[in-house]
Amino acid sequence: MSRPSAAQQGGGARTPAETVLVNANVLTVDADFSSARAVAVTGGRIVAVGTDEEVRGHIGPGTRVVDLDGKTVLPGFIDTHGHLGLFGQEKHLLNLDGAGSIAEICARIGELAAATPAGQAIVTTPVGDHPYFFRVPECLSDGRLPNRHDLDAVAPDHPVYITAPTNRVPNSAIFNTLALRTAGLLDGGSLADVLAGDGGEGVSVTADAYWLDGIEVVRERETGIPTGELRNMQPIYNPSRFYERITPFLPPTTFESIREGIRMMAPDFLARGTTTLLENHLTRPEELRAFAELDLPLRIFYAHEVDGSLSLDEAERLISTVAFSGKEGFGNDHLGLVGVSVGVDGPHWHGTGVSHQPYRGPDGTMINPDPLIPVDTYNAIIRLAAKHGVRVHTAATGTRAIQIVLDAFNAADKEFPIGDRRYVLEHCEFPSRSQIAEFARLGVVPTTTTNFLWGKVSEVFVDRLGGGEFSENGIPLRWWLDAGVPVCQETDWGPMNNMFTVWQSIARQSGLTGEVFGAHQSVTREEAIRLFTTHGAHALFKEDELGSVEVGKFADLIVLSDDPMTCPEDAIKDIDVLVTMIDGKAVLGDDVLAQHLENR
Repeated sequence: MSRPSAAQQGGGARTPAETVLVNANVLTVDADFSSARAVAVTGGRIVAVGTDEEVRGHIGPGTRVVDLDGKTVLPGFIDTHGHLGLFGQEKHLLNLDGAGSIAEICARIGELAAATPAGQAIVTTPVGDHPYFFRVPECLSDGRLPNRHDLDAVAPDHPVYITAPTNRVPNSAIFNTLALRTAGLLDGGSLADVLAGDGGEGVSVTADAYWLDGIEVVRERETGIPTGELRNMQPIYNPSRFYERITPFLPPTTFESIREGIRMMAPDFLARGTTTLLENHLTRPEELRAFAELDLPLRIFYAHEVDGSLSLDEAERLISTVAFSGKEGFGNDHLGLVGVSVGVDGPHWHGTGVSHQPYRGPDGTMINPDPLIPVDTYNAIIRLAAKHGVRVHTAATGTRAIQIVLDAFNAADKEFPIGDRRYVLEHCEFPSRSQIAEFARLGVVPTTTTNFLWGKVSEVFVDRLGGGEFSENGIPLRWWLDAGVPVCQETDWGPMNNMFTVWQSIARQSGLTGEVFGAHQSVTREEAIRLFTTHGAHALFKEDELGSVEVGKFADLIVLSDDPMTCPEDAIKDIDVLVTMIDGKAVLGDDVLAQHLENR
């Protein structure tokens, strides 16, 4: 490790600092990945980085001095795809994580039912453990899912809805009897007329199920009555036109519920060491308003979603409205608008990933899906964004979808050069080396995550897509870095622990089997940290203010329980974030700092 430079040491006149951290293992993540022992902070900025002796020169009568007893300090993590707004809605649900039996699931539901007025819906997270819900229902000691009778026993007077995982297909939701009745699926309910006839395309009745445009309402063979299990309840990527009709008991999603969900979820990001978050996919305008009203300690950067169903005139009105954000974004140090977002495809798990070859879809048949948005429409939206100087964030997962993006970017670049705008490519699970080279030429910044490998490689990359190039070169961090592209780390669907994500960048393991896939695409520990810090700062045009522990930058710092550079590799995923500081103020773990205050 190289010694910090004189500039980093904060040489010259020594103005007393507000806070000084000493006796620390500071991993600066500067250009040399140098180490230091101490950091001084004033006015939310770093004013000195160096040895204890050098930085102690910034201590004055009012300085708060913290002796960290050798603990590791890193710059705060920059999560370039976190879904605070989307996942915040889960905070309104009863959490079933860790429930290992039907009895435990029902106990949690029953406890909430006892404190909830009769008739008010009880909505829960899915059966199993967030975020990938492996081995359901085998993960339950009963070896089966709960049914309506199980739920009726503890909550007969409340519609109960155990939601289905949104990031895996097939999946199952569970209704109790009152929820089924309210949905019109019992006792000659409102769907009786639909189910009695042919019902139109995708609607039918079999001995085993009611089929409602993709939703399978499982029936008891003996009675024909629904069991309570509803398969493929997918309101995002596999929507059924019946979803809203059979969930009338759900409370409406309002601005207030969005804002409250964000307020409740934000501390979870802080607890894992995230200090800056990019919200650029599946966003809603209400989220931007909520971010502004809540004034969160997190730094939030937001991109407006462009609905592919809009007419081009409507799309241009939206794009031109946010054109004031320019290529580098608009806002203040804690909230910024950074352009527009538009998606090409969805997850292969849902059968919406656009690949270069057919693959096995959710129902077991071979599929070759089209993009979520017509290619001509997508091309026109990208051209409009380039014309108005608005930065683009685009989601593309499969190789063919990535090529659609590349073709659109190249066409726009010829008319309105985009090389200095750092367009963002999200997901990008399966880029080829030639595609990576073209994105490098265009200055595109990719955001992706090896968490996808942890959650999907066995069941999707291998079982659905066939393995080979998909499992060995999926999420090719090594290829991106070797091409000189500052690829960024993100959490997306999870796992949520940032140190787990750092470890997975190196380990590339399957969460289901423990196997390693594509070891040649692994990165070093230093690179894994850069993906989550300096590269994220580059993606946001904030490389001069964020991403490393250097003089003049914002004092966004985290204190860890261990050193990720020297601990055993498998221990990286278990490192705790003890303190999170933004602008030099502890927004998490101030009690930890207080334990280490120097007596002067």
